[in-house]
Amino acid sequence: MVKNPLNQKALREVKSNWKQYLSVILIATLAVTLFTGILANWRNFQFKLDTIYKNGNMTDAVVMVESQDEKLEKYFTDNDISFQKRIYLPAKSAQVDVNIITFCADDKYNKPAFMSVDELSPNMVLADENFIARRKIAEGGTFDVTIPSLTVLGIELKDIKLDFTLSGSMTHPEALDDSNYSSALLYIGEDVLIKAIKDYATSTYPAYANLITDSLIKENIDKMKNQYVLKSDNITENIKYINDNFSVLYALETKNLPSNLTIEADVIQAKKLIYIFPVIFYLVAVLIILTSISQLINKEQKNIGLLKALGYSNLEILLHYTNIFMLLCLIGSVFGMILGPTIIPGVMDQKYNILYQLPKIKTPFFRAEYLYSILILFVVTFLNSIFACMSSLKKVPAEGIRGENSYKMKPTLFDRLPILENKGLSFRMALRNMKRKFSRTLMVLLGTMGCSALLVCGFGIEDTLDNSINQELSLVPYDVNLAYKDYTSKAEEVLAIPNVSYVDEYAKYEIDINFKKLISSYIFILPEESHVFVPKYDKDSCLISSKVAKEIGAKPGDKISFNYANKKYEIVVTEIIDVSFSQGIFISKAANLIDFKPTNAWIRANDYDNSEEIALKAKDIPGILSSTSMPEMLVMIENTLQSIRIMTNTVKIFAILLALVVLYNLALLNFKERTKDIATLKVLGFSKYEIAASFLIEILLLTLVGSSIGLALGFPLMYSVLSINENPLLSYIYKIDGMSYLLTILITAGSSLVINFIISRFTDKVEMVESLKAIE
Repeated sequence: MVKNPLNQKALREVKSNWKQYLSVILIATLAVTLFTGILANWRNFQFKLDTIYKNGNMTDAVVMVESQDEKLEKYFTDNDISFQKRIYLPAKSAQVDVNIITFCADDKYNKPAFMSVDELSPNMVLADENFIARRKIAEGGTFDVTIPSLTVLGIELKDIKLDFTLSGSMTHPEALDDSNYSSALLYIGEDVLIKAIKDYATSTYPAYANLITDSLIKENIDKMKNQYVLKSDNITENIKYINDNFSVLYALETKNLPSNLTIEADVIQAKKLIYIFPVIFYLVAVLIILTSISQLINKEQKNIGLLKALGYSNLEILLHYTNIFMLLCLIGSVFGMILGPTIIPGVMDQKYNILYQLPKIKTPFFRAEYLYSILILFVVTFLNSIFACMSSLKKVPAEGIRGENSYKMKPTLFDRLPILENKGLSFRMALRNMKRKFSRTLMVLLGTMGCSALLVCGFGIEDTLDNSINQELSLVPYDVNLAYKDYTSKAEEVLAIPNVSYVDEYAKYEIDINFKKLISSYIFILPEESHVFVPKYDKDSCLISSKVAKEIGAKPGDKISFNYANKKYEIVVTEIIDVSFSQGIFISKAANLIDFKPTNAWIRANDYDNSEEIALKAKDIPGILSSTSMPEMLVMIENTLQSIRIMTNTVKIFAILLALVVLYNLALLNFKERTKDIATLKVLGFSKYEIAASFLIEILLLTLVGSSIGLALGFPLMYSVLSINENPLLSYIYKIDGMSYLLTILITAGSSLVINFIISRFTDKVEMVESLKAIE
């Protein structure tokens, strides 16, 4: 079998230029790794959520009312809307906020997607992992739940305490949040609730024990049903009609429920990430491939002329050079398609596992969409190859074989600047080379610009997180935070602890805030005069955190409403404040809007160093559920932010890898293009240090210019990344420190100097006779 000479030539080219080709493979690998990894992360996240919704038979919408509405039910029936009624009650178990949802034996909607029991029955009580972890209750354990207000047998009772036994754990499609700031969910069968209410009623009213029957309580529970879950083909139109024509607390599509809004938004945010980092890496990859192909074709002009003289067609020559780079891109793409879905989803899962209760669901490893990454690189490579080869292929064989013997440049106004007249030869050679190879100069600028922008983004994310924490501590500078088991004041006992200066008791209730959008948040009822809470307020003030204000679209002067204990309240916003973790609205106890029952307390110590000792002693006070010192709180905050810091470190690592690959490739191209210049300078007696100086000056100038542009792009990039990765627990207060900019310049410039210094040492291997190899 006769071997194809072009294939043998291709092997020789790969062997002689393996360092340059390796950089093409690496940049292709990085680009495809990010694309496929972020795409896999989004698809896996969406797949898990869809599986939970499917297994739980999630409905399309939820309608909340104060009591059953027969006209509303008639509207459902007349419009072929399938619905299911249930009781929905916000409550507390110790200091854990919970939402109680009841179910019957024949319920078919909004059921647990996964559960630890084999079958579901109305005599069971299931809890999500959030509740089980925070209450530290095992299956079969007992616990109590306090309901703020409940009408039992026609009597409205306050703070009803019911006892339950945990039957098992579950993953419910309406309770996927897994933070200490979100409400847990209890899924309670109606038979269990009837028994619990009967036990409470008979113990509270023993004289009427004989009259309190299961059937009477069952009738009472049927009247308490205050929520409808709906299935409809025209749910958007149905919800709009319900909101416009019926008196409801709220009517929302499932994706807009407070319990599902965050995770639905995170799925969208995971998708948006595809259009940020992969785009930057693909642009840089295109630049590297374009530069490498152009350099190879320019170097191969004589060979192209010789191939034409030997009878090879333009198409055969074009495919010869194109196939080499398409093979390199294919190798890089295969590595990227393996590394991306393996690494990126694993990193991002650390974030999702902190925020959400997602069961371990096996997701597909390979998806046909990953082939888009190969297609993009192949199209780019093919078009670049055609563009680079066309000028050489248009020449007749003799002209191609002769090549270009010299490169003429006319002096420009820039060359005549007085500041450059007395500069050394190395400096002027660097400027000459930048002008002579303008396309490569542009590649270095764009490459370093992208790398520095990514580094500023990574450092800026950390600066923003630290600034957000410091902002919170400056507005609420407590030393110890207490949580009460009940609603009884503990101020006197706490003040008796040595080194305690002040105790500010406050109430924190979970509420649903409604303005232009409904969200779940908190209301903080503050003491009439606080020694800890820094922002000023009075009995007429309603402060609102900037994150909540932004989510509901409120501004000072707007009247907003909120639901607490199934009752609706209205209040006017007076001021928006920037806090990071304490999200919600803040009012004074003197406003008398809601009954003040202390749930927490802030403590100020004589000395910060005494905070941990005070926290330990406060735990011994009866009625104190938890006592957390500021050092402990900072550790908890850091654990919460750990997932974001992991993402930040990933960005910085990829940015540095990108910088190394880009700068290595461009430095190698620069060296090979200037081989004859180097040989000529050696013949003229210049030392290797003088020759190397021109390389270093050139790359340093380009790196500084490119980095400077990248520094300006770093903040917008950081804002884009954080804005599509909003953390429900944290309001970002954006800031980038000057040190971050300095570190970015040092890393980028340092990488350039090191790479070019190493490559400049190759000048010893350049033979001086090469300068005499001019075409006659």
